[in-house]
Amino acid sequence: MADAVTRALAAVVDDARAQIAAGEEPDADALRARIQETGAEPEAVERALGRLEQVLAVHRARTRLTETRPAPRPALPGRRPKPLLRTRATITGNMDVRRAGDEGAPALAWDAAPGVESWEVRFSERPDARSEYVVRETLTLPGSATGVPLSLGGQTQRIHVLGRGRGGKLVRRALIAGLTRENWRERWQRRASAA
Repeated sequence: MADAVTRALAAVVDDARAQIAAGEEPDADALRARIQETGAEPEAVERALGRLEQVLAVHRARTRLTETRPAPRPALPGRRPKPLLRTRATITGNMDVRRAGDEGAPALAWDAAPGVESWEVRFSERPDARSEYVVRETLTLPGSATGVPLSLGGQTQRIHVLGRGRGGKLVRRALIAGLTRENWRERWQRRASAA
């Protein structure tokens, strides 16, 4: 008999949880009345009422939270939302590479370097900050070259400029990373190079 009463009390609390999980508003008064009608000992009734009140209190708190949460602001027509993570272009290496041209025809420029017989320029892109760079194009230029035109699209770019001497030995190098159409005119951050 005692086990049946205990199960009946637990069933009322379980019913309240099930109603909440189904998205229904539980009838607190009816649930309390069901607990009282089980004929359980007063202490068992108090414990069951306490558990029921805890379940109902959590439900009320969650309901208030969802009601007070502000709705997202609609985007203004014609304006793109500001990106959460803003990429800043950085440059490393043992040579100076600078901007040339303008937004319509961007290019990179560098000074001629003694001992360089050819330049290798490798263009890589990535669609977002969490993706890996993928090589899109590699150019080989003569040692007398002092610049290369760019094609800044919608993706973030990384550009390797490698000056090679006799036997393919690396003489000069520069790496520009995080370059976009949006940050083209901003100051590039210079990072220390190992050599």
